[in-house]
Amino acid sequence: MVLSDLNAGQSATITNMHKMEPVMRKKLLNMGFLPKAKVELLRFAPMGDPVVIRCANSSIALRKSVLCNIKVELTA
Repeated sequence: MVLSDLNAGQSATITNMHKMEPVMRKKLLNMGFLPKAKVELLRFAPMGDPVVIRCANSSIALRKSVLCNIKVELTA
């Protein structure tokens, strides 16, 4: 499952980031998007893009095209 598949309010754990530009990958890693990090999808913009994600006690708005490259596992 990828991060963009989550519904608002769902939480997950990052397992892998793939097929991403090195610059974007480095930015996300610096913001706390690390393997085994917990993330929560907070809300969608009115038109569905961008999406607000909480990771490492920060809320970050990212495009769905970026979220499609982040694999996650649902957490209870």
